Amino acid sequence: MNDKVYRRFAEVYDTMGADRFSAQMVEYTGELIHKFNIDVVHALDLCCGTGTALHLFARKGWQLVGVDRSEGMLKIARKKLRGTGAKLYQKSLPTFKIALPGDKETGKGFDLVTSFYDSLNYLLTQRDLKATFRTVHAHLKPGGWFVFDMNTAEALKVLWDGQVFADVHDNLAWVWKNTYDENKQTADCAATFFVRKGKVWERFTEVHTERAYANSVIRKLLRESGFVVRGLYRCFSFEKPDADDYRVCVVAEKKR
Repeated sequence: MNDKVYRRFAEVYDTMGADRFSAQMVEYTGELIHKFNIDVVHALDLCCGTGTALHLFARKGWQLVGVDRSEGMLKIARKKLRGTGAKLYQKSLPTFKIALPGDKETGKGFDLVTSFYDSLNYLLTQRDLKATFRTVHAHLKPGGWFVFDMNTAEALKVLWDGQVFADVHDNLAWVWKNTYDENKQTADCAATFFVRKGKVWERFTEVHTERAYANSVIRKLLRESGFVVRGLYRCFSFEKPDADDYRVCVVAEKKR
């Protein structure tokens, strides 16, 4: 994973509206929780970013933990989550270890682990993806649940490759240029930002790389990591994904 991303991007992440996806995923996760009758007291959000998902989950009265490798993102999350009791840690995937909640009666581990906005696509090898699944498994109690979304190869090929995205606000503008390597099934996004600082505009660029994984590979790695895949959906639905879908959501349960 590229440690140079989400540094200064953190400064403008919410301003450009990138946190809206987390709000959508929180609502969708609520539907999944209802569908699978999941009881949640302790929840962990991987790659929690600026803390939007945790902030919304806090309204449910859960005891929350968030991890992210970017200190810039966590700095904003700390402000957003004041008064919620949420704990935040600077940790990197694929492997980390934090204290497990629970006791002898309820069992040690989280009831739910989430990871939103294609964060797991930043893992560029099957080895790292499987290691992450095992890390999640180690932090869940038996019968705990893992909910995450990922971009598909179709998304990286159609929505990313050769595409340029740009927008401008009063004090912020950005241009994203994207390329896709079909052999590696990876895509690069060169994201250039222009931020107004008084009378001066500052420019910075980050390069984000994602890899897509076939649904069959995701299922296989989860099974090998001790999970039962309970659902693999076209994201924001309960429908089986098609070959031309851009994003999937996975619901997996740790074996009891």
